[in-house]
Amino acid sequence: MKRLPVTLFFLAAFCVASFAQTNNQVVFTFTHKVGDDTLSLGKTFFYTWNSKLVKLTRAEFYLSKIEILQAGGDKVPLSDQYLLVNALNPNAEYALGEWPVAAATGVKMGLGVDAEHNHLDPAQYPADHPLAPKNPSMHWGWAAGYTFLAIEGEVDHNGDGTPETIFQYHNIDDLLYKVIERNGEATAENGVLRLHFDLDYVKLFEEIPLDANFINHGNNPANQQMMTNAANEPFITLKNVSAVPEVLENSLAVSAAPNPAADETLIRYDIPAVSSLDLVLTNGLGQSVRTVNGLPNTGSTRLVTADLPAGIYQYAFYENGQLMARKQLIVQH
Repeated sequence: MKRLPVTLFFLAAFCVASFAQTNNQVVFTFTHKVGDDTLSLGKTFFYTWNSKLVKLTRAEFYLSKIEILQAGGDKVPLSDQYLLVNALNPNAEYALGEWPVAAATGVKMGLGVDAEHNHLDPAQYPADHPLAPKNPSMHWGWAAGYTFLAIEGEVDHNGDGTPETIFQYHNIDDLLYKVIERNGEATAENGVLRLHFDLDYVKLFEEIPLDANFINHGNNPANQQMMTNAANEPFITLKNVSAVPEVLENSLAVSAAPNPAADETLIRYDIPAVSSLDLVLTNGLGQSVRTVNGLPNTGSTRLVTADLPAGIYQYAFYENGQLMARKQLIVQH
């Protein structure tokens, strides 16, 4: 058997190692829904499993111990990364840092805050950290720890067709922490591995009657049921977000001029959307730096770039949180 020359051997090994260590920014996004409808806090009405008419006024929860699943059973843990997902910010993009992942076949994560961090002092974290003090509060003191899932709203208790009775579910306790695994394929594009989740808040209320004991703080049976629903019902589903033919085709009808842009650029688009579009401009770290909401399915819009650092950006159109088109924009001063 022939042997590779020593220099060629080390060159090959270096290339393999370099490829294996290639990092991509990991970004999570979420679509907040109730059934087939987009959730708008304080506005969207929906029926639960036992025909109770409900509207939500608050919906936020923690994710922790996140691992990216890969083909062949490999897992890449995203160490010390926490998310506080809030329906009040439906178009938020959650950047989780750069990691050696080029593709994903799923995600494993905890619903709530893991026991190792659940009883630490929130004041030790920077103000923008998910575990820092929040308003409204997501922490119940060092003994109880964080509120894993906070759901508040009103239910039509008197049957007049209008929700009027306030309810609260603040799910708290290490025993309520749930580890879930969701499958779905995603591939990094332009240095960003984007994982998109659909949330269906209707599923949280399965087997919860909502006819008495409307205020539930802690780990009582109603809180346990809601956390079990969050883990076992399709409350969280991971969408396949690899570039699909429709996205590629839609992207052909999108352009920005000038590109490279200095002070501003005009984005023209024609996308076969049924409802309004959201335009999101993200930087190289996957962080949202510009957002334009409520756009028609065809037209043009200007983006100011004068105050943005020079670099490569992505601008993308979403319909109800679903990626419709994406292109690259270069900012050059």
